[in-house]
Amino acid sequence: MKHFPAFIHAIALTLGMTEMLQAAEASRELDLPATQIFSKGPNAYAGDVLEITKGRGATIGWYVQAERTEEVVVAIEYSCEAPLDQPYHLSFDGQDSFWDVPVTKSGQWKQATLGKFRACAGLPMLVLLVPPSNRKYDHPLRFRKLVLTSETAGNLSRADELPEPPAPDATPGFGQKLNSLHPALAVRDLRDEALTLRISGMALRGPNELLFTTWDGDLYALDLTKVPEQGPPPFRRIAQGLSEPMGLTVSQGRIFVTEKNEATELLDEDGDGTFETYRCLSHDWPCTMDYHEYLFGAVVQDSQLVFSSSVGMNVRNTDNRQAPLRGSVIKVHVDTGETEIVAGGLRTPDGIGLGPRGMLLVTDNQGEWLPANKLIAVEPGAFYNFRSREPWHPLDQMRATPPAVWLPQGEIANSPTEPFLAPSSWGPYAGHVLFGDATFGGLQRAFLEEVDGTVQGAVFPFSQGFRHLFHRFALTESGELYAGGIARGTDKEFIHRVSGLSQVRYTGKEVFEPLAARVRSNGLEIEFTLPLAEGHGWEPSGYYVTRWAYQGTQTYGGAKVLHRRATVKSATVSADRRRVFLEIPDVAAGEVLHVRIPETLPSAAGLSLWTGEFWYTVNHVPRDLPGIVGAAPPSVVKSAAPHFRFSEGNAGRVLYRNYCASCHSLDGLKSVGPTFVGLFGSTRKVRDADTNQTREVRADAKYLRHSILEPNAQLVDGYSANLMPPVGATLSERQLSDVIKYVIKASDAEFARKELSYRSSANLAWKANDFPEVARRFASAEVDAPTSARGMQAFMKAQCVQCHAVGGIGATLGPDLAESVKKLQGKELLQQVLEPSTAIHPKFQTLQFVLESGETVTGVVIKEESEAIYVAKNLLKPDDLTKIDKSAIEEQEVTKVSAMPTGLVNILSKSEILDLLTFLETGAKLMVPTAATKKTK
Repeated sequence: MKHFPAFIHAIALTLGMTEMLQAAEASRELDLPATQIFSKGPNAYAGDVLEITKGRGATIGWYVQAERTEEVVVAIEYSCEAPLDQPYHLSFDGQDSFWDVPVTKSGQWKQATLGKFRACAGLPMLVLLVPPSNRKYDHPLRFRKLVLTSETAGNLSRADELPEPPAPDATPGFGQKLNSLHPALAVRDLRDEALTLRISGMALRGPNELLFTTWDGDLYALDLTKVPEQGPPPFRRIAQGLSEPMGLTVSQGRIFVTEKNEATELLDEDGDGTFETYRCLSHDWPCTMDYHEYLFGAVVQDSQLVFSSSVGMNVRNTDNRQAPLRGSVIKVHVDTGETEIVAGGLRTPDGIGLGPRGMLLVTDNQGEWLPANKLIAVEPGAFYNFRSREPWHPLDQMRATPPAVWLPQGEIANSPTEPFLAPSSWGPYAGHVLFGDATFGGLQRAFLEEVDGTVQGAVFPFSQGFRHLFHRFALTESGELYAGGIARGTDKEFIHRVSGLSQVRYTGKEVFEPLAARVRSNGLEIEFTLPLAEGHGWEPSGYYVTRWAYQGTQTYGGAKVLHRRATVKSATVSADRRRVFLEIPDVAAGEVLHVRIPETLPSAAGLSLWTGEFWYTVNHVPRDLPGIVGAAPPSVVKSAAPHFRFSEGNAGRVLYRNYCASCHSLDGLKSVGPTFVGLFGSTRKVRDADTNQTREVRADAKYLRHSILEPNAQLVDGYSANLMPPVGATLSERQLSDVIKYVIKASDAEFARKELSYRSSANLAWKANDFPEVARRFASAEVDAPTSARGMQAFMKAQCVQCHAVGGIGATLGPDLAESVKKLQGKELLQQVLEPSTAIHPKFQTLQFVLESGETVTGVVIKEESEAIYVAKNLLKPDDLTKIDKSAIEEQEVTKVSAMPTGLVNILSKSEILDLLTFLETGAKLMVPTAATKKTK
């Protein structure tokens, strides 16, 4: 054997060990732990295990990245001791798989394979584990992690969620919903105050007779030549007794209606002008009594009556099984009744119409499997992604057909309704698609183009400023639009106000706004209604473009995936100055591009922009159709100031999360404190904490400020004193202003719904050994006010304030922590915060009751009467009490599990937890402003 010097031998050993370590570090497996998901929702952690009982509200997801494109096997580590009646859904970068959960023995953990997926190199991929939607199970699926196994060692890695790009400051039409009528439109309200007409279908019979159905089952006629200048129109009821007719059309003098469960032709056999005979064309599809099962819209095309069917909603919270063929586009021959299912996968397709070149258009509403609203160009045999559970629709496909245009929820649509083509008399908008919205209101406009056989396009805000929430439309030969409004619910005044008939006219007035958008191989071309002013439009910084994708799942709605800023490399204005080409180097199919244009961009005639934003859906990118990139001319006008301003728009959101979210909801539900939805401008009954006298006040900005600075001064009736800590003592004047502005915005339900979609990643589950700096006791009780203020912020952020008080400030569902920390400090206090079940206060123990029926109820007794007790199963929902008759109790025992959920502090950083411990040990005395420090009003 040949011998080497010792130092060479050492080097060889070192190199060999390095190679061994590198080989050991590079693994084919990647763990996605339950402790690192985006949001646990209503579920709870037990150590590193997520106990899943409900899907909606949780986002069990991670971003992963691949160095090379290859196949990946996904497995799950889980335990489930009782059968589930619905499968789990795995979405891997938009690829779907379903998993029927096998039952495990008690205490047994298993690893099951969920499927094989293609991981693509490049941008991060979103992996989502989605429990059954809208169901709550008493028995959890206990989930520890997903395990991803790639073909190549080291190929996969965890990736951070891309930070959402900041939004420029907004005004109506420029990042905000429009608030007025389009300058080229005129509107007239045609109503009879004695009637509440919820218009559900509309059509013309001849040039001057307007027919419309109402949700209540009537058919009305209106002679348009006899509408008076003032006073109610002469409506005539010519049929009644229809069953929730949601579509009406006239073809060659024949009248067709889509009712609750059948396509119907109306006949006037005795010729008296009213329709007494209803001929069923077809009901060749199952239907239940579910309130939400409708047949929407009606058009006739090639002797076929075409309409769509919606799915049921009540079944979602029971077995979630839909009647077969629900969510379909249906054709029925008007003579033979022969029925054909054209397409499937729809949810609430409340609008059908004919688009450019006779294409069939349908709108659909956000919900399960629909992360946003849609405008669909119907393709025969297509599937548009809504599923319930097996047996699925016969046209179901794992790869859904995308919509022609995504309509982002709350930004441009909420409940889109019937689409129709703007007539030739509507100037530059002729041939564009307009549609209404039964919640968002107004009219929106879409421009569609066909790229290599694929339909796609852009949606633009067009007009608000109407009294009615438009549902159905009819156009006269001269281009006058008749629009019918509708509303549902229990507020009769609101329904009466927004339902009814409007006449809308196009006046021909010139308006400067983006007209169309067209995708090119290397970017996006914008067309304007009028030429731009010379020298303007050339600056790339004058176009703020963001981009994202959608990933539909079986839970309700969905967030924007990979939401990020798009690079605008150059902007080139065409010779006629009506078009601007934005060079975007990596335009990709499957994304939405949101373009913002500054209000300062002028037209050649000096007109200001009416609107300055649109959303373009990219389904297909043409290969050999580049936009022209040109050099800016010497005469280009460069802006001295930035085109967009970015205020600290998220300051209010951060303050809300840190100080308010634990007690004040954005979903309208009562929590420890009143919800912020509908708060601003409302009338509140308040009482004086000292005298207990009540009075009414208006919730204006002054009231909000007073309530934050002095929480007990004007207590909302029904809420106790000292629930709210004196937050105002810790806020700067700027912060106080920001949080008031946020509360005012959050009063709007649409703004609040959008805010609820924002989420932040959860931290790892903290362990006691993560805090070696925590001694048995803190060295000194002297703590400065800023540290204590940060601790109080953490106290609220972790939702402690919902159950606990500190020094009399807060709720009383749990022990007063100022008293508790006299016994527990330092490491013992930390242990109690991290693992609440280690020591349970005798007065706040969790009890388990076994009832005569066999049902088991576990929770904390909140109230007791002579014959019944009231138990809170979840202390974070103290108003959700379960009443138990004492006579029905067979057994009761104290459990060893604390009512305080484990993992509440996992949303806090390490420094925040240390500040929380400091705050608990020092109590609230530093937080209560003295006469010397109290702010003046």
